[in-house]
Amino acid sequence: MIFFDLDDTLLDHESAARAGAKAFYEAYRFAFSEDEENFQQRWNTVSEKYFQANNIAQYSFLEARRLRVRELFSDPLTDVEAEARFDIYLKIYELNWKLYADAMPCLLALQGHKLGLITNGESETARLKIKKLGLDSCFWTVIISREVNCAKPDKAIFELAAKQAGVNISDCVYVGDRLETDALSSHRAGMKGIWLDRKGKGIGKEFDVPVIKSLMELPKLLR
Repeated sequence: MIFFDLDDTLLDHESAARAGAKAFYEAYRFAFSEDEENFQQRWNTVSEKYFQANNIAQYSFLEARRLRVRELFSDPLTDVEAEARFDIYLKIYELNWKLYADAMPCLLALQGHKLGLITNGESETARLKIKKLGLDSCFWTVIISREVNCAKPDKAIFELAAKQAGVNISDCVYVGDRLETDALSSHRAGMKGIWLDRKGKGIGKEFDVPVIKSLMELPKLLR
């Protein structure tokens, strides 16, 4: 059984998020003292903060969105105002969803295997991504953190995925773009973790898991 992460593994989340943040910056440029590049960095920091908090159910999905927006502005915002501002980002973010060029060829090359998905995030958004990207028929099992009340890197989510798929966890492979959250945590849970290092961060370093730079390397590695 081969499990994949979704964002920045199959879906080019980084590019879509950057496009959304650019639209947000242009809409509220008057409120920010920094240039767009510095704003993008601040947006990423704030987004990651509340994404992780949302994964562990510290906030509801809607509360996390409001808090993300409020942290970017010095003036207080009502719930309605914060949600309206976030929608500017969200619209452009969703319009820019696309698979990496190597994603579908990899999935097609692995058609002889059972494939699954394990992703951190909110159910509605994750399900919409799967549908819009044409991934509906690709996976036997889909595990979304907010649906099962546990999230990566907790080993429980990997154990649950194996159980739901009806396979031994030692017979599972997990591929993801984050070394700790995806590859190493799945490895510690008992799967064969693989790090998809698209940006070459691990070049020249030794890890406890195999490292690939493209999903096109995966079928050969598994053989």
